[in-house]
Amino acid sequence: MTQKLSTFQQIRELKPWSAQAFCLAILARMVPHFALYQTAQDSAVNEHGDEVDAGLAEHILNLLWLHLADPKNKFNIGVQLEKIEAATPDMQEGDAFGVLPAMDACLGLAAVLRMLQNEQMDAPVMVSKLAQGGVEAYLLATDFVAAQAHLESLTDLEAYDKALRLLNSELKAHPLMAFEVNFQQEILGVLADTNSGKMGDKGVFVKKLKALVNETEITTIGIELAQ
Repeated sequence: MTQKLSTFQQIRELKPWSAQAFCLAILARMVPHFALYQTAQDSAVNEHGDEVDAGLAEHILNLLWLHLADPKNKFNIGVQLEKIEAATPDMQEGDAFGVLPAMDACLGLAAVLRMLQNEQMDAPVMVSKLAQGGVEAYLLATDFVAAQAHLESLTDLEAYDKALRLLNSELKAHPLMAFEVNFQQEILGVLADTNSGKMGDKGVFVKKLKALVNETEITTIGIELAQ
């Protein structure tokens, strides 16, 4: 019997077009967090002191979707990479939680842009981990605050290990985490044909991926998606 590959193993098996498609489908539910974070800031400036466009991440995602649908839709990858790197928020002590999802979205987009430059071929796995890690961070900051505080208060190693295993198990079973993992598996399933060369029109397939994203109706941390 052939052993089923883990999610990360399946992602590593993706061919270039499918790898980019996977990244964009996952990032489509992360990118809205950037605009939400930027619009909540009194003053949003990048590392160069320039005002940050709250729509920047969405704009870059759209450029990537267009390129995926038709490689003839070219854009200056280096320029967009520089923009998103400059706009990536830094995690400062005392920052509201919203900075983390915004930062993850930027890091994911930057990884995909570097992948297109053949500089970061592990981008799909990174995007997958950013999405799942973002859900975990959100849950630890909300539903599991008490459990995390209890864990940090333990000094007995055996009790700590037991509490940690329980917390990890509960995090994995949480509906929001299960939803993210299942969504990634759904996208991998849809991409199975493209990875084996059984794909028709790329533009039609991209529309299918976008439709699957919209059908979720929520971002990775449960915020309603704008349709």
